[in-house]
Amino acid sequence: MSNLSISTSSDANVFCRCGVNAELKISWTQLNTGRRFFCCKNTKRRGGCDYFQWYDDEIPPQAKKII
Repeated sequence: MSNLSISTSSDANVFCRCGVNAELKISWTQLNTGRRFFCCKNTKRRGGCDYFQWYDDEIPPQAKKII
């Protein structure tokens, strides 16, 4: 994935496989614009677990056209 970023906060306590709170980010890719996801705070190079889980359901095609 490219063009993701900006961290947000969440009331959900989601933990990655490293055992730390997963970070909630927003995807800005063409396929998933505005869709939020959880990921490991640590990069794979820093020993992170590469955890990834969508927070939001998939955006319907009609809504993607509006976004």
